Amino acid sequence: MGRTKAGDGRLLQPMRHVQWLWKTQLGIDHAGSRWVVESNHGDGEERIDLYRDAIHVAKATSPARFAVPDGRIEARITMGQVRRARLVTPAGTVRMDPEPGTAEHGRARLAERFPVASAVVAAVSLAVVLAAAVLELPQLVQTITHVEVVETWLGWSFDSPVRLPAWANVAVVVAAAAASAERGLRFRHIPGLDE
Repeated sequence: MGRTKAGDGRLLQPMRHVQWLWKTQLGIDHAGSRWVVESNHGDGEERIDLYRDAIHVAKATSPARFAVPDGRIEARITMGQVRRARLVTPAGTVRMDPEPGTAEHGRARLAERFPVASAVVAAVSLAVVLAAAVLELPQLVQTITHVEVVETWLGWSFDSPVRLPAWANVAVVVAAAAASAERGLRFRHIPGLDE
């Protein structure tokens, strides 16, 4: 867990315009206060800020754990994707909700308003991520095992049954990145695939 430091007392700024591209906020009501975690992944750092009633009270690097009355808030936001944001109390664990204006909030609204379309998008994004793994992993293993030092050390090399042209590999990687980002907006994550 990242080391927690005291906040500087600044006010929480609401999400504006296109900030959803590089910033996320998730909140929850607890112990008579509104708690919000914010991550600005546009700055290249994996820092998470905690606000209590819109006042900056703490900061930590991801993964973060913040002590709150009768529990703790845990957050892990990496590469702009929310892996975990929850309130843990003796009564149980509750996931934090995306704040209005965030990409995650927009995706949640799509799921509420158009559940069938949302389910189709979710299924397609999972299929794209899995297909990309099936297509790209054998080629990656081939590339690694054909490095002379690695091949000598292993005593063997792997020849991939899948050989895509460069343009197709680029298209698969871009599609997989988009599908992984969509899955991140729904708080879905398969280690190793959605990275």
